[in-house]
Amino acid sequence: MSTKEANRPWMLSLALEDKNTAARLYMPFVKGGGVFVECNKPYELGDPVFVLLSVGEEGKKYPINGKVVWVCGPNARGDKPQGIGIQFPRDDSGESARLAIEQMVGKMQASMKKTATL
Repeated sequence: MSTKEANRPWMLSLALEDKNTAARLYMPFVKGGGVFVECNKPYELGDPVFVLLSVGEEGKKYPINGKVVWVCGPNARGDKPQGIGIQFPRDDSGESARLAIEQMVGKMQASMKKTATL
C-alpha cells in the first residue's frame, strides 16, 4: 500500500437527511448519479472510494463502491468546500441511492442557484 493510499480513510460516510442537504450535495449531471463528499484527504480522478450513504430522515443506508469524478481542492475559487464528487456504481445499490435522492429532492434542485459543486 502506498503512503498516499494509507492516508485515505477506508470508508467515507455521508448523511442526506433533508431535502436541502440532498439537493446541495447530489450530482445529477454525473452519469448514473453521484454525490459530493466534503473531505480534506487527497484523491485523484478515477480513484475507487467506498461511501456509506444514508438518505432521508429514516437514514436508509446505501453502500456505494464508487469512483472519484470531481476533485475540489483547498484553494477552490469562491466558497466551494474541499472534497470529492463520487459517481454511483451501476449496480443495485447505486441505482437505489440515485432514485431515493431524486425522489427526496424532486424538482427543488432545478431551482437552486448554488450547490457544493457547480
